[in-house]
Amino acid sequence: MSQDYISYIRSKVGHDKVIINFAGGILANQDGKVLLQLRGDKKTWAIPGGAMELGESSLDTAVREFYEETGIEVQVKRLLNVYTNFDEVYPNGDQVQTVVFIYELTATEIGDISDFHNEETLKVAFFTKEEIDQLESISDKHRLMLKEYFANDFQLGR
Repeated sequence: MSQDYISYIRSKVGHDKVIINFAGGILANQDGKVLLQLRGDKKTWAIPGGAMELGESSLDTAVREFYEETGIEVQVKRLLNVYTNFDEVYPNGDQVQTVVFIYELTATEIGDISDFHNEETLKVAFFTKEEIDQLESISDKHRLMLKEYFANDFQLGR
C-alpha cells in the first residue's frame, strides 16, 4: 500500500466514525516528570503516540510514533493498559472510536529537546503530576491515562 492506513480508510469512508488502533507511551525522566507533546492538529498537550499501520504491532507503533513526535529513541518497558471507550473528532471532521495501547517507555538517550518541533508536534516538555493537573488543554482520555500512571492503578475495561 503506497499511502498510510488512515488516508486509505478515509478514502473509503470519508469522515464517518471508524475504530482505529493507536499506540503511545509514557516516558518519565529521572525526576519522575512525564514527557508530553503539544499537538500540531489540536493544539492540546498529549501523550506521544499515533495510529498503527497495516502489518505493524502496537509495540512497534509506540516506538515509531514516539520517535516521530519527540525525536527520542525509546524501548518498551511494559504494557500499562488498553483504552477502548473514547470517541474523538479531529479538526478536519474525522470521527473515531480509539483503541489505544499505552506502554511505559525508557529512553536510550535524551538529548536537548527544547527546540524539537515538526508538523505533528509544536513542542515537547516534561511535567510533574501537579503541573499536568493544572493543564487546561489536555483531553479527558490522556488525563485519565496519566492519572492511572501516577497512581500505578490501571483499571481494566476503559
